[in-house]
Amino acid sequence: MKTSTRLVSIIFSLCSFMNLLNAQKVDNVPAMKPGPEWENIDIQKIADDSLCTTFHIWIKAGVKHHFHSSHTECIYVIEGEGEMEYQDKHFKVKAGDYITVPRGVVHAVTASIPLHVLSIQTPQWVTDDRKFVEPIRRPHNE
Repeated sequence: MKTSTRLVSIIFSLCSFMNLLNAQKVDNVPAMKPGPEWENIDIQKIADDSLCTTFHIWIKAGVKHHFHSSHTECIYVIEGEGEMEYQDKHFKVKAGDYITVPRGVVHAVTASIPLHVLSIQTPQWVTDDRKFVEPIRRPHNE
């Protein structure tokens, strides 16, 4: 085997091993429980690296209208039901649903049955970039 091929093989093996060391595993996410004293929202960070941050979120009543200035948010509903506002759209959300909210898109959720969701923010969450806004109410005749 040529020295350059052997060197590439060694580097690849080391990189693969380093990725295994950085792996983050969380067992049985649906069985996780919120903290003992939470009123409306409980957020637990469960994984984090340079590319994304994953949060486990419980919502009793709802989340006000907001957008993320530097993150795309991917949401998977583990359990519960509610209504999501996404720009000017309204739709039901329930267990098994997946929603992608691009950076800058105003969104909110109201829970009819408390929601339990997985929220993946990309890139890594290094600062709270949530910007809360007042909802825009348009007349029905527009």
